[in-house]
Amino acid sequence: MPVEVFNFAGQAKVDTFALDLSKVIEDEGYDELMVNKHRLSLEAIRKHADDFAFWQRRSGTSRPPVPERDLLIAFLIRQLFDATFRETEGLLVLLADYFDLEIVPDHTVLCRKNASRRWLALWRRFFSFVLERLPRRRAVAATDASGFSGRKRSWRETDYGLKATEDWVKLHAVVEVDSFLVLSYVLTPSNVHESQIFGEAWEGLPSNVMVERSLADSAYNGEACLQVARRHGAATMHGLKRNARCLPRPITLYQKMSYFAHHWPNRFASLYARRNHAETAFSMIQRLFGYRLRCRSENGRKNEVQAKLAMYNLFLLARNGFLWSG
Repeated sequence: MPVEVFNFAGQAKVDTFALDLSKVIEDEGYDELMVNKHRLSLEAIRKHADDFAFWQRRSGTSRPPVPERDLLIAFLIRQLFDATFRETEGLLVLLADYFDLEIVPDHTVLCRKNASRRWLALWRRFFSFVLERLPRRRAVAATDASGFSGRKRSWRETDYGLKATEDWVKLHAVVEVDSFLVLSYVLTPSNVHESQIFGEAWEGLPSNVMVERSLADSAYNGEACLQVARRHGAATMHGLKRNARCLPRPITLYQKMSYFAHHWPNRFASLYARRNHAETAFSMIQRLFGYRLRCRSENGRKNEVQAKLAMYNLFLLARNGFLWSG
């Protein structure tokens, strides 16, 4: 896909449908893509659910449990259509033959399973499973944070001072620039600063991605964050303080980054501008699958956010696969 499609120079923010897909496909191809958007996503759900290993324990003395494959499909469909658990049960009845479901789980079963601790680990395995199937490649990574809660106000609309005192699930994510795929993530309470989680988020990067450049805002300009990126072999283009000095003989990574920005400001600005792709990815997730959480328990809220991330990556892979095949 041409890089020019994702050229947002001088643009503060962009929503999901601001991408200039006319550079990639003709009008007829774009119409066909939009018509088949849900079909492609459903095919991606079925393919990855069939290939994923669940390792579910089955007891032979009691009622057979709902297969975890069916639960995974249910949770992903719930995010795809931004539905409640009751609405998801009705959707599963319609799609039971398509997904070859053994049991159509009741909405109470979906609610209870979504709040279980087992799915905290299972979502992470499925997230890594999807990314590890992609080809080995070099990438530019943008790191940022956003939040999800059951409140009417979104993360961007909430005052900065209130975020740390409210019950948000804070998402720290590493996003691949240009493809907008979420490569790694960490979930924390809202009062955890971004710089504290930078290293943990980067440790979760898939093994088939070699990051050559790290983009982040000024919240990640500490020397510890810069050292983490350098250990992964990535050049750092993080936000600088307003009073950053340009020393003639820089020593630390922050000083070297400031030296580069001072002598080649246009080059630094053009590279740093692509950091907004992380914010674009957050906007796409929240617009496609909703920015509000319906679950109340701590595990349920985290599992709901992880389901959004998994469905988001599958949605992008299904769409991009359609474009590339065309």
